Amino acid sequence: MLKYRGTRLIKAGIFGVVLIMLIIAIGLQPERISQWATSVRYQAEFTEAGGIAKGNQVTMSGIKIGTVSDIALRDGNAVVTFTAKGKYPLGSQTTAHIRTGSLLGERVLTLESAGTGTMRPNDVIPTTRTSSPYSLTDAVGDLTSNTAGTDTASLNQSLDTLSSTLDQIAPKLGPTFDGLSRVSRSLNSRNESLAGLLKSAADVTSVLSQRSAQLNTLILDANDLLGVLNDRRQAIVDLLANTSAVSQQLSGLVADNEAQLAPTLKRLNSVTAMLERNRDNITKALPNLNKFQLSQAETLANGAYYNAYVPNLQPAQLLQPFFDYAFGFRRGTNAGQPPDNAGPRAELPLPYNGIPGGSR
Repeated sequence: MLKYRGTRLIKAGIFGVVLIMLIIAIGLQPERISQWATSVRYQAEFTEAGGIAKGNQVTMSGIKIGTVSDIALRDGNAVVTFTAKGKYPLGSQTTAHIRTGSLLGERVLTLESAGTGTMRPNDVIPTTRTSSPYSLTDAVGDLTSNTAGTDTASLNQSLDTLSSTLDQIAPKLGPTFDGLSRVSRSLNSRNESLAGLLKSAADVTSVLSQRSAQLNTLILDANDLLGVLNDRRQAIVDLLANTSAVSQQLSGLVADNEAQLAPTLKRLNSVTAMLERNRDNITKALPNLNKFQLSQAETLANGAYYNAYVPNLQPAQLLQPFFDYAFGFRRGTNAGQPPDNAGPRAELPLPYNGIPGGSR
């Protein structure tokens, strides 16, 4: 216990009191202490305060990031000191604006972060990057200056004309507003359908965004395809031009040789007409010719000989004298054995194995 006597006891007591006060402060106001530890202090200069007061909110993109801590006057400008949370960094070209934050006229300091760099603590936003709200005094002053040179007579005449026009169109305004009301009710009744349509449109947009590379490739391929089609179109144009030239040449050829070509074409037409007239007969003859060919093939397949019967043809023995007379043949003493001074002998039927008219 000797070490807590004298000056050591005083130091220990002071340390204990400070520690107790810190514990009480942390327990009673932890949020303010946390704010002090995490907030960064900045300043902004305005040509006029515009109703901003200590304790007003500091917002950025609609989010509260701090509060106004002090307002002072420096070189004819209002210097607003404010704190902002450190997790919201401000760009080197940040702008500050005093705006109305509620219907009761409460002011809000709005920041718009800009620039590639970052503002350091205690940096000042100059008046070139700040703006104050439009005050009622300025509005009244502008109204007074604008109405001072107004021609009241012309204004009264314009108002009278407007009143008469409204009186004339008043019967039509009622149905117009009724139509607008019905359109509004119709849109309201289709609210869910419109929501579904918008959702589907969002899905389509998402799919198109995912397929953007493929769409780009398709567009490029379509461009190449159009180029090829353009070349083919030019080739077709050249072909048509050449065909027209050939047709003109053929027309000239036909005109020059019409006297020679006309009889030929006439004969060709007559042959074509004859073929058309006998077309049915030829069509009927082809199946019968097929049957005849099959029967002849079967006949030849039965042996080493062939007998054919041709109707309306006279027997060969009746034609023998005519052949002898026509070709100078002479008949010998015996059939098939002419004398030495006789010419060749034609025997019908033809000899078979050296025997004239022999059996087969």
